[in-house]
Amino acid sequence: MADCNRNSADCCGNNCQCDTNFREAVCIHTDKIYDSCRDKDCLENIRVYLTACGQEIVDKAISVKSTKAEVIWVFSDIEAVPFNRGFYSVDLKYFFRVTLQVFTGVGRPTEVEGLATFEKKVILFGSEGNAKIFESKYKEDAFDPQLWRKTNMPHAIVDVVDYKREGYFY
Repeated sequence: MADCNRNSADCCGNNCQCDTNFREAVCIHTDKIYDSCRDKDCLENIRVYLTACGQEIVDKAISVKSTKAEVIWVFSDIEAVPFNRGFYSVDLKYFFRVTLQVFTGVGRPTEVEGLATFEKKVILFGSEGNAKIFESKYKEDAFDPQLWRKTNMPHAIVDVVDYKREGYFY
C-alpha cells in the first residue's frame, strides 16, 4: 500500500483516499519463543585485569577513574535442568573492555585498558517437546560453506517429531 497523507493529491492530481481501518495479515516466524527474560544490572566493584605495564602505571597513581566500558563478547552455555522437564539453565559470561584514566601527578592522565568479566545465570522454559529441528541457515565453519554468498535465499525450518504409539513407529 502506498504511503499517503489525508487530503493530499497524488502525482496525477487525484485526491488520495486513505483507509484508516486497513489491516493486513502478516506471517511472523518467532522461532517458538516459550520464555524470555529482560534484566538490568548495575555492576559495581568488578575486578579489572590489567597488563603488566598497565598495572605498573596504576600502582603509581594518585587516582583512577573509569571512563568507558564496552561489551566485547558474551559467552552463553545452555543445559537442561535436571528433574525439571522443559526448563533450561542459561549461563552467561560477559567480557568488557574497560578504559581507565590514571592520574599519576600533574598533567594529563594516562589511559589504560583492561578486561573485566561478569557472570549471570537464568532459568528459562523451553518446551517439553522432543522435536528435531533442521535449519537452512548459513553458519560459518559449518558443513555447508557454499551458501555464504546467497544472502537473499529464504530461511527454511523443519520440525520433526517421532510419533510412537503402542509399540508401533509411524
